[in-house]
Amino acid sequence: MEYIKINNQKIFVLEKEGHKLFYNNINGKLAVAEKVEYLEKDFFESAQDINVDLDEISYEQLYLAVSESCNFRCKYCRQKKVSTIVNMTKEDIKNAIDTFYSVAVKPKSIVFFGGEPLLNIEGIRYAIEYVHSFDREVRFSTVINGSLCTKEIAHFFAENQVEVIVSLDGPEELHNKARINACQEGTYHEAIRGYHYLKEAGCITGITVVIGPHNEKYFDKLVDWSIALQPNSLGFCLPHGDENNFAMKLLSFNEVHRKMIESFEILHKNGIYLVQVGQKMEAFILGYSIPYECKACGKRIVACPNKKFGICEGPITRHEMFYDSIDKLPECIHEYRKTSPFFNNSCRSCIAYRICGGSCVYDKLTRFGRTDIQDKCRCGLNKMIAEKSMKYIIEHLPVFNSSHIFTEEDRKLLHGKLTI
Repeated sequence: MEYIKINNQKIFVLEKEGHKLFYNNINGKLAVAEKVEYLEKDFFESAQDINVDLDEISYEQLYLAVSESCNFRCKYCRQKKVSTIVNMTKEDIKNAIDTFYSVAVKPKSIVFFGGEPLLNIEGIRYAIEYVHSFDREVRFSTVINGSLCTKEIAHFFAENQVEVIVSLDGPEELHNKARINACQEGTYHEAIRGYHYLKEAGCITGITVVIGPHNEKYFDKLVDWSIALQPNSLGFCLPHGDENNFAMKLLSFNEVHRKMIESFEILHKNGIYLVQVGQKMEAFILGYSIPYECKACGKRIVACPNKKFGICEGPITRHEMFYDSIDKLPECIHEYRKTSPFFNNSCRSCIAYRICGGSCVYDKLTRFGRTDIQDKCRCGLNKMIAEKSMKYIIEHLPVFNSSHIFTEEDRKLLHGKLTI
């Protein structure tokens, strides 16, 4: 995409049918004009939302790793496998919830995680009952493999408004290449059965798909399959891990990025929201910044068995990365927050500067041993999302008689046309 350099700022330009759209990647302003010289000075003003305070903490989310065990042996899973069941006790769960509520400014969500959370369904039941005894506003969600979900569990989740994300990697022939059990058998039938139980119970049900060498060539199948299942949300997740991880051995990250953008178009027309693309397009169009990819950078506490605490769900089962007290967490957060593009000057000229978030911090630590570095495996997707957003905006431009900097209302109207 073309750009102009003005006062150390990079102004990106897209032209279509005589209209010129200008984007300031530092402050997020959008404008139309015949020439950049016609734009008012407000277009070039300093950004107020790209500052990074490495010590800022505002806990709002609790991850409860209710089980460190799993009945699957997915080829790309990074967690240690054990043959015994390692679950949080009710005492662990209560301690974690009490600790979270003692420091959270405004508790917003609790996520049941693992391992496979449903290996500790009694712990989940207890957690929901306990929290509901004093807080009916917090949102619950969980990520499961689907195989252990019964009709009774599905109705329990529906009754308690628990959003359930099921890990499925596409149709049976694709899913079974990576998501296998301890006997090296495919798991699709068990997983999809659980998904259907959830949908039948009226549960808010999403699907998360890990993209890897087992399904990267088959985005057309993934899209058709997703449309047939009609999840409430859909994630096509880029792989995690080092170069030896099964899922990281993609033929081409850039090709996967391109296919994700193409998939967004088709899915959107069929009423399905592709999270990884939709969230960042929304930020671009509405003009707000995304300083961090996830809540591990100061908004999340992760609680594990034996009253251990951390900030990131990636290393669950790596006990050296969890602590007996939350007093150790600020030090971890300080390092994690260095992942932000706003902390990394080399990111400043990128069109996706404001919406990137810096990608997965645990991946950076795994592959590079540091957080303040670009992750080239993910940069391409963020750039494509920004460019896609520019194209969407110019295709839906309101009629302006002269040079015009987009107002908040202008941007809301544009976003309204994108919203499913």
